[in-house]
Formats: sequence, C-alpha cells, structure tokens
Amino acid sequence: MMFGARKNMWADFHIHTYWSRDSMSSPRDVLKMAYKKGLRVIAITDHNEIGGALETAKEARLLGIDIEVIIGEEIKTSRGDIIGLFLTEKIRKGLSPEETIDLIKEQGGIVVVPHPFDRKGRGALGEYTVKIAHRIDFIEVENGRTPSYNNKKAKIFSEKHGILGIGGSDAHWFREVGKVKTKVRKIENGKIEPEEIKRENWPPIIMGILYSSISKAYNIFTRRRSRALS
Repeated sequence: MMFGARKNMWADFHIHTYWSRDSMSSPRDVLKMAYKKGLRVIAITDHNEIGGALETAKEARLLGIDIEVIIGEEIKTSRGDIIGLFLTEKIRKGLSPEETIDLIKEQGGIVVVPHPFDRKGRGALGEYTVKIAHRIDFIEVENGRTPSYNNKKAKIFSEKHGILGIGGSDAHWFREVGKVKTKVRKIENGKIEPEEIKRENWPPIIMGILYSSISKAYNIFTRRRSRALS
C-alpha cells in the first residue's frame, strides 16, 4: 500500500482497535478522535493483526476524513513486542525478534520497539533491545501507557545507540488517541522524519488499563457465549 508524502503534521504511531482483544474501539471512533486532536497521520497497530489497520484505512476513505492510515502491527515475538509499520501482510506471532525484523524489512517496513523498558507483562523487550539495536529504525521513547521513568530509560537508550525516537499513545480506548503525538517534518512510504513529541496527562494511565481489562473480559465472554450458542 503506497503512502503519499506529507509534511509538518502531527501523528500518533501506536493505536489499537477492536481487532485487539483488549480494545473495543471502532475504527470510526478512532478516526473521529484523531481528527479532533489535530492528527493527520495515524498508525493502527493491533496485536498480531493488520485487519484493524486495513479497516480503518477503508473507513477513512468512506468518511472522507483527511487522515492517512499507516498499516501496522504490534507483533508478539518470543522476547517481547515489536511494531512493524508500512506493512502489506500480517506477520505471525511467536517468532524470534530477529526473524520478525527480517519479515518486516522484506515488506519494506519500519521496525519500532515499543515501550522497551516497561514491565515484562506489557511485552517489553527489556535488555534484549541491545542485541537488536543495530536493526531498529525507531525507539518508542514516549508511550502513553508507560510511566515517565520507564519512558526516560527508553529515551536514554535511543540517544546512547543513535536511534531516533518517536511517540505513540498506545491507545486501546479511543479517548486515548493523540495522548502522545509526534510532529513529523516529513512522512512517506517507508520513511519518517520526527521533529517533536508531545504528551497529554488525560486520560490517566489507570483509566486506560481499566478499560483494557474490561474489554478483554467482555471479548472473552462474548466468544465463549458464541461458541455455546453455536
């Protein structure tokens, strides 16, 4: 999927939809909130899926909303999460970080390591990030659901290893969209030139975590109910 060049605009590079089991946000709600927040580029990065990104891109065209949608995926590797941007095909979970990066690069995609020093339960790569540092395109130095001290670790790491930093809200609830946004000088297919990152304090992290817990429980319940009725 080609991505037209855009300049000097705000982007959110880490957003989930109801294609992630811990979200109930529709593509339409995500797009409307993104536009309200002044975003003109968003990356949909559902867990181990690109269907949400494709659906959001289609919805943007149907609604006539002036927002470019990057096809992305937050992939669960054997060591932690890696985000691929500008993808054309879904990448399966459970591979090593190195294998996952190979598949992202084969598609002409960009490799982003999200929340690298958050708690392990959040899919953080932690110190393994050092082993693949030479193959990383961007470090997520500001994540909307990560405490400031862990984001600071990510920023220090990116500066030490000469890797550019970007920010993402990690929105699972549509109201979190744009909580963290990155101003880019230029963005086009396979290339991002970040300039500035801004973070809002609302909604608080705990509200987003609560929302995801409710979403996960609801989705598990509805799947079980569907199987019971079939």
